[in-house]
Parts: sequence; structure tokens; C-alpha cells
Amino acid sequence: MRLSDSIKALGIFLLVAVAIRLISFFPSVIDHDESTYLVIADAVAQGYTYQVDYIDTKPIGIFLILATLKSLLGNAIWGYRLVAALVLGLTAFLLYRAKRIQGSNWEAAFSAGVIYLILNSLYTRYGVSPNTETYFNLFTAGALLLFFKYRSYLAFLAAGLLLGVGFVIKYVVLFDGLALGVFLVFQSLRREGNVVKALIRALTMAFGAAIPFALVIGYYYQIGEFDRFWFNSITVAGRYPSSRTFTHYLIYFFEFFLRFLPVTVLFIVALLNKRIQPTIRQFGLIWSVLVLVSVLIPGNAFGHYYIQFMLPFSYLAGEFFGLPKQQVPRWLKWMRAPKIGYTLLGVLFITHLFLQKKDYLDRPDNVRYAAQYLNQYLEPGDLIYTQEDQAIYFLTGRLPLVPYVHPSLFWMDKHINAMEIDVDKEVAKIEAAAPRFMVFRYPVNTERFATYRADHYEQVANIGDYVVIFERKN
Repeated sequence: MRLSDSIKALGIFLLVAVAIRLISFFPSVIDHDESTYLVIADAVAQGYTYQVDYIDTKPIGIFLILATLKSLLGNAIWGYRLVAALVLGLTAFLLYRAKRIQGSNWEAAFSAGVIYLILNSLYTRYGVSPNTETYFNLFTAGALLLFFKYRSYLAFLAAGLLLGVGFVIKYVVLFDGLALGVFLVFQSLRREGNVVKALIRALTMAFGAAIPFALVIGYYYQIGEFDRFWFNSITVAGRYPSSRTFTHYLIYFFEFFLRFLPVTVLFIVALLNKRIQPTIRQFGLIWSVLVLVSVLIPGNAFGHYYIQFMLPFSYLAGEFFGLPKQQVPRWLKWMRAPKIGYTLLGVLFITHLFLQKKDYLDRPDNVRYAAQYLNQYLEPGDLIYTQEDQAIYFLTGRLPLVPYVHPSLFWMDKHINAMEIDVDKEVAKIEAAAPRFMVFRYPVNTERFATYRADHYEQVANIGDYVVIFERKN
């Protein structure tokens, strides 16, 4: 039985995604955001309510996804990383299929998928550590496929529904949906088509996109916690003062394109090459501009924000490999030579594995060692408090003593002020709970618990001069 090109591509994307990320499956912590998602998802899986019992600034979607996986994966962190890799592989496949349907040849579409996987798997803060963008890009790519494949209103409704699911993972998906709507209207104007029909299709997508968020709102209304949900999810986001300078934005903007310079070159060549199908270039430009706006608006120089942009970035860059050889700029022809190209990919893969081994396997996993130490002594019902490394909660099967799981929310003034956190009240809660163990980063320099710790705790372990564990005296 001969396998179709699509089945082959899907298999390749999934295998490549796992292979280039395999070594990153095993550390207990790559990034604090991922640890936060796992801890809160664990609480949600146990019946606690997000934004009421445990609080973060992200929408509820990522926590529902991980809570659903909890029954299958338990506390095996490598399993969640494997799922993230498979999500990336599936996203690359959907991007490939969308491009094929839009008219890209096999080389351009397949290359776009491969580029997307590589971009997500090179740097810790730019995709290796799974984040919300890892998941919502899957739904954006699915919407893109429906958008280009079908013309019925039902398909546009379904595409909007997928965007809506992405929206409740992170609200910036609004800009991906806006790109599709703008492109619809742009095409109708350019081709002297029916603008009203294009607007109706765009509104149909918007209606579909609103459904998941409406369900979330309805849930919080039903349980009587809408005000708290709205404050933590929406109001807080507008309370962070933006003091970023133009230079900050400029550096953040160019850092991404320089970090991925080879792909940046391909992206620019594809954008400027008039031989490439006009609709591909037009949509790629609209999509890229709007997503870059969503990346830059928050003013935070977080690398993972750019994962959203990696979809349109790959969408256009892949077209370079679909150009006829005579249309490839002379100074880039070497990139299309199979011997050179495959050799470079091989060298990149080996170097990548070596660097990942150095970053993720050779370094002592002190957070896991701390959790292992605690698990030797913890009894059912014992409580713990950890100042920084919330993954310890997940690895010991415990939940935090305060609602604010991510360390920055409880320790940084900008978050404390924006979220109106009564720090003294929360500290009193921790002290009243009398946890058996308290875990702090080494050297211990926090003064919030200094007196309480000195009166009631004694140091029992120093894990690699990274964390210090205190046990209650009585």
C-alpha cells in the first residue's frame, strides 16, 4: 500500500519534532512558566477553580489542556514535553497542508513545516520550553487550513471556533484571526469581489471565535466568580505601567531576526520575490505585520512571545525552497544544493544535540534532587512551602499554600501592585499552615520569613548550593 504525501509528511514532522527535542524532555525545570502551568493544572484536575483558588495572568485554556492530560501522564514531566513535541509536529503538518491547498508546491510547504520545527527547538526561551504559544499555534494552523480549503459558512464558523479555542489559551490569537479577516476583505477589494460577502464570512469567523470565551464567561457567572475572573484575566493586564523606550523595542525586534538570521534572509527573499504566488506574499505580509504588533505591544522582552510569529515567519520562508532554481538569487544558490544543504542540516542536528545535552543533561537537576529528598520524608497530609521552584510542588504531589503560584507574582512589586496582593495576609497564611518543610534558594536572603524560620525551623539539607531545605522543629 502506497502512503500518500500527506501521511508521509505527518510522520516525518512528528518524528523530527520528537528527535530534535528529545534531550529536553528530562530536566525537571526548563522554565518557570511551564512549572506554573503544571502546578495549577494539577490543582484544576483535583477540583480547584482557576482564578479563584489558584491565580495567574494567563487565560484558562492551557490549564484545562494540561489538567486533561494529568490523568494520562500523572507527574511524569517528560510526558508533557513529549505531548508538546507532538503538538509542534502536528502544527507543522497543518501549516504544510494549508500551504499546499493555497497553491504552494510540495517543497515550499514541506520546508515551511520543517523551518517551524527548527525555530521552536533551538533556544530555551524561544520554544524549547513549552509555553502557551506552543499550544495555541496548533489551533491557529488548523483554522488556517479550514480557511483556505473550504468556502462554506460552516467552514468559516469552524475556523473561528478553532481560533476561539486558541484565544482562551492566550488572547493574542485575536491578531491571527484579524489577519484572516483583513485578508478576506483585501482579496474582495483587489479582485472587485463581493465585499459584503467577505465581511459576512469574517463576521462568521468572529462569531465562532467568540463561543469558547463566552462559555468561559458563562462558567464564572454560574459559580458567582465573574468579577474575580475578569479582574485577574482582563483588568490586571492593563495595570502594568509601560516604561519601555524606543531603543528597547528596537533591540527586542531585531534580536529575533538576528538570532534566526538564515531564516530571516529566506523570509525577506520570499516576501520580495514577485514570482511567488501573489496571494501567498500578500497574506504572509498581512499576517506577519499583525502578529508582530501583538508580540511588541506588551513591551516585555520575552522570547516565547515570538513563537506566535514563527508561524507566518515559516509560512513565507518556506517559499524559498519552492522557487525554480533559475529564480534563486545567485548568492543563495548554495543553499539549494542538496549536498551542502543536507550536510549543514546534519551538522546543525549534531551540534544541537550536543548543546542540549550540555544544557539539560550535564547540569545537576537540583530541583528534582530536592523533590526526591522531600519525598523520602513526607507523610500524607504534610505541607511544604517553596519560595522559588514551584516544580517541587508538582514532583512531590503537593499544592501551594497561597493562590499565587508563579514566584514573580508574590515577590515582584509590579505584580503585587497590579494584582492588589496583600502580601502580609498571604505570608500569615503560610505561617499559620505550619508547613513541615520550607524550601529556599541558596543563599537564603529573604527577610519575610526570617524570624518565623529561625523560631520554628532548622536546616536539614543543602542541595547543590542551589536550594536549602528547612524542617519544622516541632
